[in-house]
Amino acid sequence: MRRILIVDDDPTITTLEDKVLSREGYQVVAAADGETAKALLREQHFDLLLLDIMMPGVDGFEVARAFRSESKNKKVPVIFVTSRTDGAAMKEGFKAGGTFFLAKPLNSIQLKRLVNSLIAE
Repeated sequence: MRRILIVDDDPTITTLEDKVLSREGYQVVAAADGETAKALLREQHFDLLLLDIMMPGVDGFEVARAFRSESKNKKVPVIFVTSRTDGAAMKEGFKAGGTFFLAKPLNSIQLKRLVNSLIAE
């Protein structure tokens, strides 16, 4: 079973992503902040990350950089799910190792299609 880590400080977003992806057959783990996400990433394997950018403390860019610093994670897709879709944010996100950006408010059909295209078995 493919495993997905959702990192977002908004429980509404986390719940929506969890419901959509669990119905698709993925095992979903959620973290409400970047520090928790970094700890989970050290302890467990994930096939895809969904990261918010703007979170208190450790932001999504820092989580992505830490994740990408491990050679085993170089090919794992990282999707930023954020309201920051300006050029500067996208540039920094791709530099940090992001694969795609999805804009908030989240479109569940778009989320499902993108995740399935990246990691469906």
